[in-house]
Amino acid sequence: MLRWFGAGLILASALLTRRALLETDRAAQRMRRALASAFEGMEAEVRTLLTPLPILLRRPHGAADRFFAAVTRELQYAELPQAWRTAAAELPLLPEERETVAQMGARLTGDERTVCGALALAASQLRRAADAIDAQRTQKERLVSALCLGAGALLALMLL
Repeated sequence: MLRWFGAGLILASALLTRRALLETDRAAQRMRRALASAFEGMEAEVRTLLTPLPILLRRPHGAADRFFAAVTRELQYAELPQAWRTAAAELPLLPEERETVAQMGARLTGDERTVCGALALAASQLRRAADAIDAQRTQKERLVSALCLGAGALLALMLL
C-alpha cells in the first residue's frame, strides 16, 4: 500500500512539474505580448503627441507594469540606458529577447525619430518572437507533457 502511495506522489509531482514548466512559458509569452503592445502605444504617443518618455514610463501598461516600474525605480540611481538595461535583465524572457529590450534603452535618448524607431523595432521583434513561439506551442506542450509524465511513470513503475 505504501508503494502505491509513493507512486501516486511521484505521478502527482510529475504533473505539477509539467504545470510549472508550461506556466513559466505562458508567463513569458504574456510578457512578450504586453511589452510589444506597450512599446507600440508609447511609439504612437511619442509620434503624435510628443509625450516625454518619463511621463510614458509612469502610465499603466498592463502586464508590463512591473518592467516600467523597475525602469522608473532605477532612474533614481542611473541614467536611462543603464536603468533600462537593469530592468530588462529581470524580465522573464529568453536571453536574446532580454538583450533586445536592453539595447533599446540606449536608443531612447535621441530625438523623436530615434525613439520611435527603437520602440517600433523592439515591438516588432517581440511580436515576431511571440508569433513563432505560438506556432510551436502545441508541439512544445506535447513534448513537455510526454517527458514529465513519462519520467514520472517510469519512476513510479520502478518503485512498484
